[in-house]
Amino acid sequence: MNRLLSYAFLSAMVALLPAVAPAQSRGYAPGMSDRSEAPKLPGIELQGPLDSANAPLVLQLNEEQTRRYAQAYDSFMVATRPQRDSAAAAAAKMNERLEVGDRAAALFYVERLNDVGKRLKDRQDRFEDNLKKFLTGDQVKAYRLWREGQQQAIERKQHEDAVKWVEAAFVGFGGRPGADAPEIKAPVPPAPGVAAPALGAQALRVGRALYVTGQLGTDSGGTLVGADLRTQAVQAFANLTAVLRAGGAAPRNVVSLTILLVNYKPADEATIREVGAEYFAGNAPVVTIAGVQSLSREGALVSVAATAATIGASFNRPP
Repeated sequence: MNRLLSYAFLSAMVALLPAVAPAQSRGYAPGMSDRSEAPKLPGIELQGPLDSANAPLVLQLNEEQTRRYAQAYDSFMVATRPQRDSAAAAAAKMNERLEVGDRAAALFYVERLNDVGKRLKDRQDRFEDNLKKFLTGDQVKAYRLWREGQQQAIERKQHEDAVKWVEAAFVGFGGRPGADAPEIKAPVPPAPGVAAPALGAQALRVGRALYVTGQLGTDSGGTLVGADLRTQAVQAFANLTAVLRAGGAAPRNVVSLTILLVNYKPADEATIREVGAEYFAGNAPVVTIAGVQSLSREGALVSVAATAATIGASFNRPP
């Protein structure tokens, strides 16, 4: 029996490969990210140069050098005020989205932060080059040592914060658990006309990801609609569509289907493809078909579960 089921599973996957290939090349799976590591962020350019209050002590400046340094520093801070305000706002938004595990939105602000960081770095490089006009060689070295120490401290802090990016990659589109954070998973209102499952939730939302439990070919009262695969499959897909819509999604938003068939035969794949045509057309989801001995309801022949991305703001735009 185990050998027969293994053959059934492999046959189904091979038969559906042409239909799911587009999804594997262009789609994505909720809860996953292309890269889980922390993105590269600007460094000391966001902090700015050594301030004029500490420069005399750190660099051992004389009175004239102190005056010229303060003048150059004040001019720099005034000229870069708009960029520094913009960077602070982007960093705050990035951290806000990262705290709730929304990696996609946080990355939007990373791009903005890096753009501003490049402009600030150019201005700070010019500021530091200008210091050579009135500082001695030893004072320039002292400034560089201060700068390196500050950059190392920033990089250590970014390394400590990297765990947030990893957590966000695994949490997906939802929130990271914490004392002040909302529950990661949220219930979905029951779909009209679809019987509740005997065990567990009908569907759950995790951020923008929607997870739907296996739908059987039953009516609103939980009674099987027929004794053949086609009839039950039609009803199972109809139930799935209703639950998706209740959760704010649609068949086109499905990224993964798991279909369980009792006493599976390779010929059953054609029935599933025909009945679920709305799901397999165009940019098809990832599909897994497996043969099983039985399902939770006696007489049930098919179960269809799905994972979908709910309708919401584009990942290329801020929330």
